[in-house]
Amino acid sequence: MTGADEDTDLPGGWEAEAAEYALGVLPEAERAGFEARMAADRNLAQDVDAWTEYFATLTDRIPEATPSQAVLKRIEAEVHGDPPPPVWRQLLPYLVGAMAGAAMAWVVFISGVLEQGRPEILASLEPVAGDLAFDVRIDPPTHTVAIDYRAGELPDGRVLQLWLIPEGSDPISLGVMSPGGDHIVVLSDEMAARVPGATLAVSDEPEGGSPTGLPTGEVQAAGVPIPL
Repeated sequence: MTGADEDTDLPGGWEAEAAEYALGVLPEAERAGFEARMAADRNLAQDVDAWTEYFATLTDRIPEATPSQAVLKRIEAEVHGDPPPPVWRQLLPYLVGAMAGAAMAWVVFISGVLEQGRPEILASLEPVAGDLAFDVRIDPPTHTVAIDYRAGELPDGRVLQLWLIPEGSDPISLGVMSPGGDHIVVLSDEMAARVPGATLAVSDEPEGGSPTGLPTGEVQAAGVPIPL
């Protein structure tokens, strides 16, 4: 390991800094400058390669083992910090107060007790991450859900996706909305049976909708349906 000729403030000069880089402990503020020097100095790049090979030999006698998921999560938490809660879980503080009324509304919706009068169930999806707001109209006999854009700036280069979030469960996609923020979907009987106390939410997603089946963008608006 020859290293570069220049000196640094670190003991051992560039060679010591190459060792820190190989170990991944070189401070973030110094990495860009070091990588620029390494790209221009083959000796420095060779030092990094040599240190990497040397450090790898230190673990040769340690038998391989796959850590448990609990250990992996602790390591990730130490390195990256605790992951943020899923975006739909962050909605709960906004919606807890409306759950009781929503449950009553959906009991009516599912049971069809008032079907003779064809009551309409309404919801206002209010802004969460931005200024978008929507009006929701639900026809209980047909399980038809209609979303109408009301206010706010529609995202550029993104699409809006509607989600049904049953209480205590993961979000269920109800489809990608039109560019104008409107959408109509008819729920199946099985889907309707899952919605007492549920939340309706709109997130912004990449073109074509969420690639994971769960919200990946910010939740723009959310609300709980209440009977008219």
